Amino acid sequence: MASPTSSVLPADGRGLGRGFGMLWTAFLIANLGTGISSVAFPWLATSLTRDPLLISLIGVIADLPWLLLSLPLGAVVDRADHRRVLTTTHWGRAALTAGIALALATGTMALGILYAVAFVLGTLTVANENASQTILPRLVGPDRLQRANARLTVADTTVGVFLGPWVGGLLVGVALAVPFTVDASLFALSGLLVLLLPVTPREPSPTSGSLRRELAEGLRFFWRHRPLRDLGLLLGVLNLAGAVAIATQVLFAQEILGLNAVQYGLLFMVGAVGGTIGAQATPWMESRLGPRRVLLMSLAGSASALVIVGLASHGIVVAVALSVSAGLGLAWNIITISYRQRIVPEGLLGRVNSIYRLISWGPLPLGSAIGGLLVTAGQAAGGREIGLRTPVLVSAAVISVLFVIALTRLRTGLWSKTGSAYADDQG
Repeated sequence: MASPTSSVLPADGRGLGRGFGMLWTAFLIANLGTGISSVAFPWLATSLTRDPLLISLIGVIADLPWLLLSLPLGAVVDRADHRRVLTTTHWGRAALTAGIALALATGTMALGILYAVAFVLGTLTVANENASQTILPRLVGPDRLQRANARLTVADTTVGVFLGPWVGGLLVGVALAVPFTVDASLFALSGLLVLLLPVTPREPSPTSGSLRRELAEGLRFFWRHRPLRDLGLLLGVLNLAGAVAIATQVLFAQEILGLNAVQYGLLFMVGAVGGTIGAQATPWMESRLGPRRVLLMSLAGSASALVIVGLASHGIVVAVALSVSAGLGLAWNIITISYRQRIVPEGLLGRVNSIYRLISWGPLPLGSAIGGLLVTAGQAAGGREIGLRTPVLVSAAVISVLFVIALTRLRTGLWSKTGSAYADDQG
């Protein structure tokens, strides 16, 4: 009997296959919508309030599902057909963004509506990203995972961080409802493409009948695998610091850098050039330096970039610093995601992904809240400008400490191209 992936795996050993091509296209389109939203949502928030705490609360609410729902959604992904999860979550996001456009067009938009939409969008994103990572090993062979993840990362950077925010800035300049209307169309198209994905429906994984027991099984695998656990904890602190830095970045861009909506989008566009270069160069960097050194470079580069951003007052300087940081950050993602997909059994991947994401992404709402509080505290102590710079510099200090910790936790002997060395270190 043919395996579930036989219809989509590449036959010639060179390409990544038709199934991956369709998944990549849907991913590209959806991330264009996400990139547009990354500018449209905070800009909409600033039209409703100028309070940094209320603006940072949007980030808290949007990221809260990573903390509250990662584990149960991971178990759902392991039980469900991945293609159906992807289709449903894309179409759900289409409906929500269309709803925002309608509220703006009818004059019924309010901060409470934005908070509610942010939470549901965050929930759908958690499920969508878990299913995207879980289905990938079914579409490409294990030896092609890094290439596939690199291409997805480049697509994410090019349209999600590069083109999307720039387009979002242009669309916001037309009318606030326009970017959300475009988003709805893009998410709807992505859902249709995934629905047509040429992959045999996945047979449900055997279950114990108890959600708690299944979650415990995934948690045991994750916690006993020391390198996987360390990577998750390191990323958790790194993301916490990043959330602190970006919680009120729209106010930083407006009030310190003096950017309008179009220029704000261009800031992302210039900064993402480095991300694209870094993603493309990851295989080369890993082969020359080894994965451990690349991950350490990522931490050091992120800390240095945040120091520059926290002290800068010119958009070009900030964009260059973010460009370097983005390139090294994406290298981290490609290396660690590919590794996780190689060493975790398919039947556990959804749950292990959810546990990894809970630890690494769960701190995001806390970071957003801390960022807003730091602005308020810094403003009270030294004025508005000091307040807006404070969370960025605090984040740089946290990542510097994290770099020192990583020097001892990321041991050279554990890193191997196949990941087999990791498998022997579960204790």
